[in-house]
Amino acid sequence: MIGAITESWNFADLVELSGYRNVVSTNNPPTALVHDGASDEKVVTNGVAAYYICAFGLSLENDERARQLLERLHGLGDWAAGEIVERHRRDQERLASGYYELKPRLSVPQMLVRRFVKKKPGSSTGDISVGTAMAVAAVQAIVDELCSRGILVTSDQSKTTYDLSDTEQARYQGLQEQEATGMKP
Repeated sequence: MIGAITESWNFADLVELSGYRNVVSTNNPPTALVHDGASDEKVVTNGVAAYYICAFGLSLENDERARQLLERLHGLGDWAAGEIVERHRRDQERLASGYYELKPRLSVPQMLVRRFVKKKPGSSTGDISVGTAMAVAAVQAIVDELCSRGILVTSDQSKTTYDLSDTEQARYQGLQEQEATGMKP
């Protein structure tokens, strides 16, 4: 049962106060209407949802209150709140698992070069330049950086070519095996 409305929270304010990353854009952001009734409820009128959140159990601190309101909006089925809450959970899981230390953090151009070399081992700087539409000088700088990080290795031929390092190939193979068995990387 819905009680008297005691406060109204704008969605953008909730996200900002919560400290979560805003990963959505929506034309109709939800509003959390805090009331003194007994339960949380979603009321749809003319296709527009109104979210009534029970004040019982909400923190008095604004940042924690905002996080709790987002969780409850998600619990009532709001898509935007769900995206933000789930993204925060994934970020927390990645942080706790050491994900950010395990994976090489590459820039977009570095990733393009690595992917090109993975698809076409034994590529020269010129080949990579043409395949990625980057200048040869830029490719050379990226290749040098990736070699110093142990992601690429050079050949021993007269014409320098590049391949993925053994450790990088093993990492790909490990990821493929995990995907095949249904395990999360």
